[in-house]
Amino acid sequence: MKPIFPNIKKLEKRAREGTPKYKFHTGVDQEAIETFEKAYGIVLPESYRQFMTKLNGGMILEEPESFYIDMTEWEPDGPKWSSFYFYALDELIEEYIDLKSENGMHGDDYKGVFSIIPICNTPRQETIMLVSQKGLSIESPVFISDDISDMNTYVQIDDDFDTFIGKLIKYDGFPDIRRAPGSQFLASFIYDNKLFDRDVEEETSDEIIARTTLLIKLKPNNPWNYNERGTAYRYNGRRKQALADFNKSVALSDEEPFFYYCRGLLILDYGSKRKALVDLDIAVKLDPKSKLFIIGRADALQKLGKLDKALADCNKVLNKDGINRLALYVRERVYRAMGKDKLARADSDLIDDLNR
Repeated sequence: MKPIFPNIKKLEKRAREGTPKYKFHTGVDQEAIETFEKAYGIVLPESYRQFMTKLNGGMILEEPESFYIDMTEWEPDGPKWSSFYFYALDELIEEYIDLKSENGMHGDDYKGVFSIIPICNTPRQETIMLVSQKGLSIESPVFISDDISDMNTYVQIDDDFDTFIGKLIKYDGFPDIRRAPGSQFLASFIYDNKLFDRDVEEETSDEIIARTTLLIKLKPNNPWNYNERGTAYRYNGRRKQALADFNKSVALSDEEPFFYYCRGLLILDYGSKRKALVDLDIAVKLDPKSKLFIIGRADALQKLGKLDKALADCNKVLNKDGINRLALYVRERVYRAMGKDKLARADSDLIDDLNR
């Protein structure tokens, strides 16, 4: 049995005994933590894992609880803004996703594991974070940043999470955070410990399905997870599962054109071309400037024999982007269906030149 970290144990005891100002949640299920870890490829530090299974976030209030009666939690003087607020798991997942998208450490095409885990919001609106244990031989240090978009602000403030909790208790919820000269930067820590995946293999469809299934378990109302899994099902030839996921994504977000586009392509390949056209037309109406959606509609129009309308859609794209390969592929088919072989060959030759 793993030992209880002393400061985590002390914090749990005070929270359970109803010590004034100690407001913490009931611990989260171990399975939920493991689902989060597997979904994103991370490993939580053991001290933080113990904290979550026992308390699942919370705070030590600055004022007696009665002080906040007429306030919402996130008002400037409300409890979550004016305290060191530790995220509950569902909040942690949202903060992790936001940090992953806003952090400037990796480019947009990075497919490796994002190892920075935000855990707490300070009264000065700084973010306190840990690093995934995967690949580490020591407990993750504790880092802080006042600007999550700038890695130059991520600096170490403590050796490990349990030590930080000890300071939280010592200073009655408002630990003395000191950034000593020469403090380690998080970017250097990640680099020195080789936690940056440089050679990441492309995910297979089966791996995408496994990952997104975990994400759906964590966030069952996130339409993008269903859409991503549906796309993977489609590539695997599992049409019924793909359609079910695309239907779910549309049901959850019926104003997102990309969901109609993906469902329309699936139906175009395996179902009614007229039904596919309905979806692809909705996608264009929701986002009339999207070349991708216009070409998708042109493809459906061509397969339905509505050649003049298909040609109009292709030309709408090619008049602005004369070397758009996808539009050229569809227009070539349209010209051939119209019997305009010379124009079709011209498009075919241009495609060959672009592919050289």
